[in-house]
Amino acid sequence: MYTRIKNVQIIISLLKQHRIRHVVISPGSRNVPLVHSIETDPFFRCYSVLDERAAGFFALGLAEASKEPVAISCTSATATCNYLPAVIEAKKRHIPLLALTADRDYRHLFQMEDQQINQVGMYAENAKFAVDLPIVSDSDDEWFCVRKTNEALLELERGDAGPVQINYQVVISDEFPLKELPKYRKISRTKGIPDKEKLGELVDVVRSSRRILVLCGMAERSDRLEIALSEFSKKTGAAVSCDMLSNFQSKDFLRTCLVAESMNGIEFKKCVPDLVITLGGHIWSFIKYKLRSAGGKFEHWHISPKGELNDAFKSLREIFECAPADFFECLNSSGNFNFDGAYLESWKARIGKVKYPRLGFSNFRAVSELFEALPEDAMLHLCILNSTRLSNFVNSPKKFRAYANLGADGIDGSLSTFLGQSKGRENLSCIIIGDLSFIYDMGALVSELSANQRIFVINNFCGSEFYNNFGRAIHTLPKHIAAAHKTRVETFARSLNAEYLSASGTSELAEALPKFVSRSDVPIVLEVFTNPNEDCSVLMDFYAMNAKAPVSRSIKNFAKRVIGKMGLLETFRKLKK
Repeated sequence: MYTRIKNVQIIISLLKQHRIRHVVISPGSRNVPLVHSIETDPFFRCYSVLDERAAGFFALGLAEASKEPVAISCTSATATCNYLPAVIEAKKRHIPLLALTADRDYRHLFQMEDQQINQVGMYAENAKFAVDLPIVSDSDDEWFCVRKTNEALLELERGDAGPVQINYQVVISDEFPLKELPKYRKISRTKGIPDKEKLGELVDVVRSSRRILVLCGMAERSDRLEIALSEFSKKTGAAVSCDMLSNFQSKDFLRTCLVAESMNGIEFKKCVPDLVITLGGHIWSFIKYKLRSAGGKFEHWHISPKGELNDAFKSLREIFECAPADFFECLNSSGNFNFDGAYLESWKARIGKVKYPRLGFSNFRAVSELFEALPEDAMLHLCILNSTRLSNFVNSPKKFRAYANLGADGIDGSLSTFLGQSKGRENLSCIIIGDLSFIYDMGALVSELSANQRIFVINNFCGSEFYNNFGRAIHTLPKHIAAAHKTRVETFARSLNAEYLSASGTSELAEALPKFVSRSDVPIVLEVFTNPNEDCSVLMDFYAMNAKAPVSRSIKNFAKRVIGKMGLLETFRKLKK
C-alpha cells in the first residue's frame, strides 16, 4: 500500500526505476509516508538503525560492499543533522549515499513550528547535489519534483560518485490508499556513444516516430555536425530547426522561428512532434514555449558534451553525454530508418508562406537593410529582445557568425561582450544594439576601439520592447516603464575617435550603410533614429500576417474593430446577448 502524498510517490517510483533498493531507516513521524510505502514493496530491502549517525555509517559500509547506491531515511529537524559525518566521509571516499530528509511545509519555518529547522542545503559543499521538493499542489510542482528527483539520482554516480540530499516536505498522513504506485517519468543519462543495446532501443524509437524535430541552440559552427544532421534528416525525414545563433550554414535546415510566434495553439497541435532532439546551448526561438505547452505528448532527447539535465519541455527521457556529431554519426550508421517526409514538408510549406508587411522606416527595416549591406564573413553580436528577434526575422539568405548574451538574457554587458569578441579580429565585426542597452554599457567604450568594429545603434528614445508588450494601453508607459529619454550617442561617439554616422529616414540610411560596412582606419558608429510606435506596429503586422486564425474568429475580430471605430461596440455586445 502506498501513500497518497505525491512528492513521496515520485521519490519511490524513481528509486525503483533507477534501481536503488537498499534503504536504511531511522524512526520518526515525518518520514512515515515514505517508510510504510517502501516496507510493503518487495522491491526494497529495508534496514532499521535507531541512531541517524550510526545509520549513515551503516549505509556507507553497505554501499561500499554492495557497489550500489544506498538511501538513508529520517524524520525532520535535528535528526537530519546527524547524517553529516557520514555525508562528509562519503564525499571524501566517493561513495553514493542518498540522504532522504523529511521536512515540514517550508512556509512554517521560523514560525514557532515544532521540530522544524532549515534543512535546505544543510550539507553544503559536502553533498554533490541537493534538492528541496515542495508539497505538490499543481502540475508544475509535479514536473519540478520529477525533474529534480531524477537529477539527484543521476548525480549519485555521475563522474566521481558521492552523497546527494533529497529534502522533501510532507504533511503527515496515515493514509495509504493506493494499491499500485503511479509510474513517474524516468530520465536516463548515457555517457559517451550509446552501446549496441542502447543504440538498438534508440533506433526503434526513431523508426516508430513519424514526426521528428531536431532543435539546434546556440553553437559554434561545425561542418562535421552539419553533415551528420543533414544525413539524419534525409534518412528519417526529421525537420532540423535552427535560428541565427545556431550558426549553421546548411540551406536544408529550417528557421521555424519565423512562424513559431505567430502560430496559435490549434495550428501548433498539428505540428507537435513524436520525438524532439535538442543540442547546443540556449534556444532563442519561441518554438520552445509552444513545445512546453504540449509537454508529455512527445519524447525528448538532449545531447550535450556536459550531459546536463535540460527538461525544458517537461518531456525529457534521455540525456546523451557526448558530442552531437558523434551521436548523429553513430545513429546514422546503425541501419535504415522508415523515411516519412510529410512532417518536414509541412514545416517547409508553412515557412515558405511567410509574408512581410510594408516596413516603413522602422527598426525592422533598419536591420533588414543592414543585413543586405554586411559582408557574409562579418561577425555579429545581437543584443537581447528586439535586436535578436529582428535579426532572426529578416528575409536575408546570408549566414553570419552570430552571438548574443542569452545565458541570463539581461540588458547589461552586450556592448562590453562585443568589444571583447571583436578585439583582434580582422573581419568586420558589428553589434546591433538598442539605445537603452548602449547607454547602460557606455562605460565599456573608454577602452581603445579597433578599426574593424561597427556599432549599429537603433535609437527610438525608449525601451520599445515595452511597446510590443503593452502598446499604449498604459498611458504612463514612456515615463517609467519604457524609460523614455532624449539622449543621442553622437557626442560620446565622436569623443572616442570613432566616425559617427546617423540616419532618420530611408534615404539617409541607404547613404550611410555603404560607408558603415566598408574598411576604415577607425571604428564607425551608425545611429538610426526610429519611432517606437511605428516599430511596434510593423512587428505586430508581421505577426498578424503570418498567423492562421480560424476564419470565424478573423471575421469576428474584424467586425469588432469596425464597429468599435463606429462607436457601436456596446450595441454589438448587446446584440450578441
